[in-house]
Amino acid sequence: MGIFSNSRTNSSESFDKSPSVNDVDSMSVKNAEPGTGGQFKEFIKQVISFTGDLSSLTCPAFFLNGLSLLEYGTYWGDHPSCFTAISSATDPSERMLAVSRWFMSTLWGSYASRCTGGKTEKKPYNPILGEQFHCKLGDVECICEQVCHHPPISAFYLQHEKTGVSLNGHSGQKARFKGTSIKTEQVGRAVLYVKEWDEQYMIDFPDLMIRGFLTGAAYLELAGVCTIACSSKKTNTRIEFVPKPWFGGEHNHIKGSITCEGEEVYTLSGRWSHKSYYTKKDSEGKQLLFDAEAEPMAERKTAPLEEQQPIESHRLWGPVTEALQTKNYAVANAEKTKIEDWQRGVRKERAEKHEVFVPKLFKFVKDSSANDEYTSRNVAMLQDMKRKNLLDEGAWTYVDSLHERKS
Repeated sequence: MGIFSNSRTNSSESFDKSPSVNDVDSMSVKNAEPGTGGQFKEFIKQVISFTGDLSSLTCPAFFLNGLSLLEYGTYWGDHPSCFTAISSATDPSERMLAVSRWFMSTLWGSYASRCTGGKTEKKPYNPILGEQFHCKLGDVECICEQVCHHPPISAFYLQHEKTGVSLNGHSGQKARFKGTSIKTEQVGRAVLYVKEWDEQYMIDFPDLMIRGFLTGAAYLELAGVCTIACSSKKTNTRIEFVPKPWFGGEHNHIKGSITCEGEEVYTLSGRWSHKSYYTKKDSEGKQLLFDAEAEPMAERKTAPLEEQQPIESHRLWGPVTEALQTKNYAVANAEKTKIEDWQRGVRKERAEKHEVFVPKLFKFVKDSSANDEYTSRNVAMLQDMKRKNLLDEGAWTYVDSLHERKS
């Protein structure tokens, strides 16, 4: 199969020969935005010749999706009922099953929702330092802040105070061109807290393979293994994201298991983008875990634009997004450049004054300085995680996190 094919029948693009800059001129980019073919080829040349982390590469407006990367933290609350149901499970293995169901409910929004209905995956805005996003997803409150710029790190917090469930997390990306795809390693962790049972669950993130980029029809595949560890040390979930076979087969399959006291109690199967299933040990039939096609994502309810702070995502990027919606890429680029130039000026002024940026909503706690029960539990759970090298050296935590309001 040719390396510039737009077909999704082969998910092993990364094993094909990488194109050279000279190859790009003869490529077919029929799926690029109309009128941007030449510009898109120049962008491809930049990507395949770029030697650093692609996350820092400036992206032309026609390849932007109109969302700030900071908003991606809201996908963890796409299905509030799955999030709030966790605390009602009384048995440890049933509770881990509920956590796994909620985790599966986050995947479609995070990795498939932006490339449906004929749309393709594009790049989000790079959040500016200190940028914030606030919303409600049903009864779940979500708060996000860009806490670091070099490297870019987004922190997020979700909570449902009535059921006593909260989530602290942060994520960053390390992206590079590999073969004919872009491979992105996600750095960071998410820590779920369940007040009713005084438990924490640590979750790591899958790798992303951005396929179809060379033809302008990009989409995501997940790779690697995700772990969900529990502070009780009783239960554990492992989910492997299975690549599509070279010939035939389907995208987005998973296989996994849930163990309790070292014994497997459930096996997991299906497709994360469609229907996933669990099978209880010694049971004959599988049961539905989550149906991504049947469950609509929760609406993001935000304050009216005029009531938002200038640093909030929708108000900050609004002029760029408006231009993108009308495909006025010249205006979009100009508005985006205004924001970038403003930020350069802010960084220069901060450097001249020898000031260090301090996030307003989140604090960073190093694992090595653990001196409280919550952080100590996080450190203990690290031993149960498979991708330790991508978990970072600590955790970004909301300053008014639910776990600090135990009484």
